[in-house]
Amino acid sequence: MVEISRGLLGAICCGGVPAVLVIGAGVAYGESVLSLTAKGVIWVVAVAWAGIGCLVNGRSCGRVHCRIDGIAFPLLALVGALNVFSIITFDWNLFWLAFIVILVGSFVPEWTWKKYS
Repeated sequence: MVEISRGLLGAICCGGVPAVLVIGAGVAYGESVLSLTAKGVIWVVAVAWAGIGCLVNGRSCGRVHCRIDGIAFPLLALVGALNVFSIITFDWNLFWLAFIVILVGSFVPEWTWKKYS
């Protein structure tokens, strides 16, 4: 029987599944299978999933980036949901730019200060 480490399982659940959702939704939209709204909903769910996974994982592992992403990604998903419902309007490229800035920025404290909180 193959044993999967907790870190690998966390990476698959917290990052792998959302990545597949994001890429799959983008491809389906490009092939005109999904509407822009449906793609946005899937993207929001994927970012919320990653954020909640980071929040749960951060409570057990104590990594600083997990704690930051666990707060920032669900907030970003909320902003994305506001975009889906046209309460606010912005380009989805800005959404993904914010995601990348949060993701990279969450590792800065680990590189410059400390890895565990």
